[in-house]
Amino acid sequence: MHSTLQRRLAAGQVVVTGEIAPPKGAARAHLETLAQNIRHYVDAVNLTDNQRGIARMSSLGGSVILQQLGIEPIMQMTCQHRNRIALQADALSASALGVRNLLAMTGDHPRIGDHPDAKNVLDLNSFQLIRMLRTLRDQATFQSGTPLKEAPRFFIGSVANPNVERAARLEKKIEAGAEFVQTQLIFDVNRFRHWMADVRAAGLHQQAYILAGVMILRRPQSAVYLRDHLPGTLMPDAVIERMQRAADSEAEGIALAAELVNELLSIEGVAGVHIMSVDWTRAIPRVVEQAGLLPRPPAPAVEVEEVGSEGAAKHQS
Repeated sequence: MHSTLQRRLAAGQVVVTGEIAPPKGAARAHLETLAQNIRHYVDAVNLTDNQRGIARMSSLGGSVILQQLGIEPIMQMTCQHRNRIALQADALSASALGVRNLLAMTGDHPRIGDHPDAKNVLDLNSFQLIRMLRTLRDQATFQSGTPLKEAPRFFIGSVANPNVERAARLEKKIEAGAEFVQTQLIFDVNRFRHWMADVRAAGLHQQAYILAGVMILRRPQSAVYLRDHLPGTLMPDAVIERMQRAADSEAEGIALAAELVNELLSIEGVAGVHIMSVDWTRAIPRVVEQAGLLPRPPAPAVEVEEVGSEGAAKHQS
């Protein structure tokens, strides 16, 4: 069975995804509350994988909890902390548990997190992880060549940073097997337009679905922090000034995010948006409402074209 996310994208529906960090502990109640609050506003929810090198409940564990609630997860998988044996074990477990969306990433080095003395693994990079996931699914073998008794089923995603990367890097990820792509947060829309022009010129938007990243700012200090401390972020001065002038910075941040959503969705080749926040998940519904993306349409009961090992999923719209 294909994921709801994959079916919506194949049908040409505008997709909205959100993001939640699993808890720093074994209790599931807070994660359930966050997910329930946004379930009717997004089509799937990313579960981060020890983001910023900070130890948390696993993305796999969080994804299964959401699956039990009837909320579709996107399970992030990062290379920094696990070798290829552990990554393949998690991928097979995810498929067996019904988690259908996997997002392959390099991840964050332990030295920036809460276990700076932890050994960094990085047995594979994100390109190799994508290729390995495709091998598991499409060739029914482990990376070593050992046959699987049953192939897993999942929809494989990756990330891109249009702020600092060229479209050629995205092309390599698609060649490795990425079928959908979530970008890092976008504030410089003109830069993103140029990147998308290169994406369209190479036909990449017809080989993988592009979801543009939107971050909800809560206060002016957040914009300054992203500019100064998050590598690969392009933060226009106009955005910082707008947040600083606002009488109500929270309302302004939501309005700004909604405007960005609509601007990004107006660009040819953008199939949806991925909405992020920093400990402010409850703002996601307000952004979706202000952007006019409600009600969310029902998932289509359409058959998704099977993908060959040589390329990524093709749009059917």
